[in-house]
Amino acid sequence: MIQHVPSPSGTMSTVPEEELQFVYDTLYQIRLVNYVTLSCAAFLAYDILINLDKEIPFIWRYYHNADEPYEYVPWHRRLRRILIQGLFIFGRYYGLFYLIVYFAGMAFSS
Repeated sequence: MIQHVPSPSGTMSTVPEEELQFVYDTLYQIRLVNYVTLSCAAFLAYDILINLDKEIPFIWRYYHNADEPYEYVPWHRRLRRILIQGLFIFGRYYGLFYLIVYFAGMAFSS
């Protein structure tokens, strides 16, 4: 079946139904991908929030948990700890940060 669609010049043009179906399917898939991406962002935020009570003492306050707060720690142990903390923080928050930037870019490009 062929549908008549007004063209920009005001005349009626014919668009095959298959092309319209293709456009509809493409828009549906884009919307579905956006919903899945949004649900991933929500899950990551939920996971971060429920594990924050465990993360703060082990990652953010590691040196505050020492027996003596001003105990000397050799530079190679500090360097190793900074590397571990950096990798953990990058791996933990990069996905959420990326999804937030992705959705912000989509919102401002529309």
